[in-house]
Amino acid sequence: MNTSTGKITTVAIADDHTLMRTALTSLVASNHNYKVCIQARNGKDLLEQIEHTGLPDVILLDISMPVMDGFKTMTVLKEKYRDPNVIVLTMHDNQDTIFKMSLLGVKGYVLKTQAEEDVLRTLDAVAGNKSFFSKEINDKLRLASTDPLYRKITSLKKRDLTFLKLLCGGMNYGKIAGKMHVSYYTIKDYSNALFEKFELNNKTDLILFAIKHKLIE
Repeated sequence: MNTSTGKITTVAIADDHTLMRTALTSLVASNHNYKVCIQARNGKDLLEQIEHTGLPDVILLDISMPVMDGFKTMTVLKEKYRDPNVIVLTMHDNQDTIFKMSLLGVKGYVLKTQAEEDVLRTLDAVAGNKSFFSKEINDKLRLASTDPLYRKITSLKKRDLTFLKLLCGGMNYGKIAGKMHVSYYTIKDYSNALFEKFELNNKTDLILFAIKHKLIE
């Protein structure tokens, strides 16, 4: 937060619950160094408003939203704006979700069950171009980073994730090959490599694994 220069830090809020957006807007506005410039119902709404108003200094982003959720929204934000200052504000406290959002590059992760002071503390840190995670969140990230399974997940290449998305979308290997502009045998190689990496037996196991670990949007 640039209090020394008197600069107002702009904040966007994306949450599908009107009461939550209103409460967050009031909380953020309680500090006169911040101004809420965007209130969005979902990720699509957020991105459309950013197109018109420009990227805000900080984004408070929910995960479970209709139309476009937090995972997809963060992916698009990274692609379009490289390194946006995003804080996740959610009810999801499971290790899988925290780890995946950290890999996408969020700068903070706050649970909706935490105190208002925690939200403001995280906002101050991220507005100052720092990352901030509570001890509880850091502990879960540390556990995930030392887990062999998560190391395998983080080693997945973009082509693997594209293949998984198409497979989970119901396409057979032939159609996936056409969509990815490679041969059928190359797709078989992708599949077999993933079976081996994650010790799975067939396509059904692979699809269930991808869904369970939120490897697809």
